[in-house]
Amino acid sequence: MLRLLLFGRQVYLKYSMDEMSVYAAQASFFIIMAAFPFFMVLLALIQVAPMIHEADLLRFLLPAIPGRFQGLLIYLLDSLHSDSPAALISVTALAAVWSAAKGMLGIEKGLNRVFGVTSPRNYILRRALCSVYTLAFSLMCVTSLALLVFGSFLQEMLLKWFPALSYLSGMISLGRGLVMFIMLMIFFTAIYTALPHRRLSICGQIPGAMFSAAGWALTSLAFSVYFRYFGTYAVTYGSLTAVILFMLWLYVSICILFVGAEINWFLLFYKEKIMSIKENGLP
Repeated sequence: MLRLLLFGRQVYLKYSMDEMSVYAAQASFFIIMAAFPFFMVLLALIQVAPMIHEADLLRFLLPAIPGRFQGLLIYLLDSLHSDSPAALISVTALAAVWSAAKGMLGIEKGLNRVFGVTSPRNYILRRALCSVYTLAFSLMCVTSLALLVFGSFLQEMLLKWFPALSYLSGMISLGRGLVMFIMLMIFFTAIYTALPHRRLSICGQIPGAMFSAAGWALTSLAFSVYFRYFGTYAVTYGSLTAVILFMLWLYVSICILFVGAEINWFLLFYKEKIMSIKENGLP
């Protein structure tokens, strides 16, 4: 237990020395800038889908969001139906990818800082790679929030439509959390392996990925509990509560991502130190 506490203190000190909170804030800012264009693109794509109608979409979404935001959702859908979806998709998609890729560049810089390296790649190549990772990162964010924040609502709707599955309610909840944990762990392992400009083994990134996946799951769960039980008591920020909470959730989640990277760095450092001692024949 003492060793674990000492290890945690070392991770915290290096995290502070590397100024990871600055990189987390930079990445969060640009990803948040891209969140609203991504949302507009999603709604525009739904608009052009032949099998989805606005009434059906509202019937599904309205019970899942706080009452204060329902009017805004209806206004956005009405505005989308009055505009050209093709033009909206092209413009907002470009804005979203540009902003979010800038955020992923911040994550790349932070991971390079953790491992003490710099990236010699040219800017265009880095931006292109970060755009690809941005799409995967956005998918993980949406999946994480959907499985925990809206997961309870979706589970209730499923049990309402299929009452015979009520005895499987506990298994559904457990399976939902397990699927999200595995998806996040795979994603973080890929991020830790691919983004830093240093050759790293996939297996060596799993401990930090497991920590980050668990941290993201707990953070999203706390976010879900607040929305479910305390969402109506948002006095400080009023109608901006959801936006503020999303910003806070994203910032904390990226901080957790960097903590996982610091854990992997220490494990790699200890491994290389042990190998060096063995090669030099020291006891």
